[in-house]
Amino acid sequence: MKSKLIFLFVLLGSLFYISCSESITGTKLENLPPETKIFLFPDSTDAISKQKSKLRIFWWGDDPDGFVIGYYIKWENQPWAFTTKTDSTFTLSITGMDTNYTFYVAAVDNNGNSKYDNQIIRNNINFGPEPFVDKNANGIYDDGELFIDIGNVDPTPAQFRFPIKNSPPEISFQKNSEVPETTFTAASFAWTVSDIDGDETVDKIYIALNDTSNFVELPGHISFITIIANPPFNSDVVEANIYFGSSINQPYSLKLPNLKLNSLNRFYVKAKDIAGAFSKTISMPDSSRIWYVKKPKGEILLIDDYTIADNAEQFYLKMLDSISLGGKYDYLDIKFGKTSTTPGIFLPKFINPTFTATMRLFKVVFWFTDNNPTLEVAQLSIRNYTESGGKILLSMIFPQTFDTRSLGDFLPIDSVSQTPISFIPFNTPVNVTSEGQAIGYPDLQRDNQGTVARIRTFYPSSAAATKLYTLGVSGNPIIGFKDNDSRRIFIGLPLHRLNGGQSNVKEFFRKVFIDEFGVRP
Repeated sequence: MKSKLIFLFVLLGSLFYISCSESITGTKLENLPPETKIFLFPDSTDAISKQKSKLRIFWWGDDPDGFVIGYYIKWENQPWAFTTKTDSTFTLSITGMDTNYTFYVAAVDNNGNSKYDNQIIRNNINFGPEPFVDKNANGIYDDGELFIDIGNVDPTPAQFRFPIKNSPPEISFQKNSEVPETTFTAASFAWTVSDIDGDETVDKIYIALNDTSNFVELPGHISFITIIANPPFNSDVVEANIYFGSSINQPYSLKLPNLKLNSLNRFYVKAKDIAGAFSKTISMPDSSRIWYVKKPKGEILLIDDYTIADNAEQFYLKMLDSISLGGKYDYLDIKFGKTSTTPGIFLPKFINPTFTATMRLFKVVFWFTDNNPTLEVAQLSIRNYTESGGKILLSMIFPQTFDTRSLGDFLPIDSVSQTPISFIPFNTPVNVTSEGQAIGYPDLQRDNQGTVARIRTFYPSSAAATKLYTLGVSGNPIIGFKDNDSRRIFIGLPLHRLNGGQSNVKEFFRKVFIDEFGVRP
């Protein structure tokens, strides 16, 4: 803006200087108007016939008895506008598959009348008021304000008719966004849409499940969605809620039909521009892969975060069966992609919201690990899950070295010991605290199998948590606690190694899942 004002002052000063030069003698000749030309680059008929909706136009003017001080330009059915530039880039709206636009430009010479005119009418064309510097910003010309003194205007403005050819949008799935081979009833899809006529011309997105005759329309700016079908289900073909972006709190007003439970599915998406041209339709998965949607069986999800070969999986499934919760749980191995019945469930590409949405399909989660837990996933998902109403039991051990501050992201603790206990002998007692005993938790005991090492001492938040267990070694380190609203229960030992002595893990499970979490047999 500043540069334009400087140019205007210089131009006006030049005009003032010329007007004050010595008088001209002899016969006065009629002032000749300027002439205007339009130039395209590249200058070829082929380029003109295949213009995109964004194009650059050049123009210039020549005055035989003066000089050109600017130009009036316009598109058909639009008002004239004054400019001192000799080129500009325009983005034209596409309203049909092919559209024609006519551009006009008329050069202006320096033969003005030395006074401000509220209307410039030349050759029966009204160009509007003369441009001026509105120093007091009141929108009208006031005496003393600088203005462009418009002289003659080209009586035959240069014009060019541009045939604009619309190009359809292009769409592709984002790299590394493939849906896992098996999911529960929550999955995310991300794509990229572009249009050489300008990405702003993408008007609508259309998505479908399994049936391309039944697309759901979305706004054109959407490029990432999560679909969620929440249990209980009354049919094996259900509707899914649609969520935009990373939030899964407020669903879109329309639902996506045709999600098939315990079956193969395919997701389709395409884009449409404002001219009505469609992109190709793409699908996920492609023909080389599958996507199986597993129907949740009950209220409990077991998350197996184990790397080492152990009997943990079978032990926990047996414990749930023993307290009459058989058939009320699903099993998910996030390290090796196993389920109890179907292979192929791995961690999704998008932890938030996809993995969190998967957890939220279940009332209760039991997450058990060795000393190499998937900590980043826990950080991103557990607090979100519990704050949305979920309840979680964690049997989790940690590496020899890691940033212990990360645990505060999902556990109600103030701190944790930097140095772990190197080894826990067979038959070491795990003693319930007086607070835990008062609410019915049983004593536990290390069994005489396997190796248990690198156990930390935890310091629960005194205002938000209740201590449940201490380890029966020197110092009685705290290794079990729960938050006060019973949404997070944690024990820093592998529970399947705590069934020694009176074999109380069954009673511990009964206390947690039935009494604390409210799962009904």
